[in-house]
Amino acid sequence: MKDAMTTSQSVPPAERPADGVPAISVDGLALRAGKRTIFEDVTFDVPAGSLAVLTGPSGTGKSALALAVAGRLTPTAGRVSVLGLALPRYAGAVRRRVGVTGNATVTPLDGTLPVKHHVAEALKLAGPWWKPSASPGRVDRTITAANDLLGALEGVVGDGGTATSLVRARLHRSELVRDAAPGARFALGLVLALASDPDILVVDDVDQLRTVHERRAAWAALLTLGRTRDDARPLTVVATCQDRQELDDVLDAGHRLAALPLRPVTVHALIPSSEPTPAPEIR
Repeated sequence: MKDAMTTSQSVPPAERPADGVPAISVDGLALRAGKRTIFEDVTFDVPAGSLAVLTGPSGTGKSALALAVAGRLTPTAGRVSVLGLALPRYAGAVRRRVGVTGNATVTPLDGTLPVKHHVAEALKLAGPWWKPSASPGRVDRTITAANDLLGALEGVVGDGGTATSLVRARLHRSELVRDAAPGARFALGLVLALASDPDILVVDDVDQLRTVHERRAAWAALLTLGRTRDDARPLTVVATCQDRQELDDVLDAGHRLAALPLRPVTVHALIPSSEPTPAPEIR
C-alpha cells in the first residue's frame, strides 16, 4: 500500500494521543520475507511518554519490529497504530514524527566526515527542503548538546574515579566521526534523531556499546531524555537490546539515578524463530 507521502489521502493533524490512548498499539503483528518469518503474533501497547524495551536473542526480529513501528517496514499481517495513525496507510506521516538512531541502514554516521560536517549534512536532511536548517550556529549548538548530554550523565553513572568511555568522551568539531569515542557517537546519534523534535524516538541495538558502563549510561539517557523544545507533548522511547542487565542495574532502587524523575518502562520479549531470516526491505 502506498504511504501518505505518495497519495492524496488526507493525513490527521499532528496531535498527541488522547489521555489513556497508547502512543503505539501493536496487535498480532507479523513480518515475513519470502517463506521466512522474521517475527509473528506480536501484541503490545506502549504508553505515551514511556520507554518500551524490545529484547530477545539475535535473530528474533527486534530491529525489524522497531523499524516497523517507525513506519520504515511494512508488516505482512496484524495491525499497528502509531500516534493514532494506522500503518501502513499513514507510514509517511509516522516517519516524520519518529526519530531513529543506532541503525546503520536507516541513519548511518559517516565516519569519513569531520563531526561538524556530518552534523551539518544530517541537519539538512532532517529539516524541510525549503528552509535552511544547518547554519553554523545550529551545528555548533547540536554538538554542544551532545557534549552536554554526556556531561549530565557523569553525575548519575560515574563511579568515583573510574573513567568510563561514555561519560568522559567529548565530541571535537574537527575530528572524524570514526575517531570519536563510541559513547560520543551514541550521544551524537541521539541528538540528531531529536533534531526534528519527534514524538517517538527509536534507538536500535543498545548492545553495540561494548562496555557495561557505556550501556548503563545509555539507559540512563533513555530514561531521562526530554523533548528538545518546551512542549507539553511527551517523548516516547523505543529501544532494542539482547541483554537488559544494565537497564535493570540503573533501575535498582539503590542506584543514584533513582532520585531523578524517570519515564515508565515496559519490556517486551521476542521469541526466537526456528530458522534464520533474510533482511527485509527498509524504507
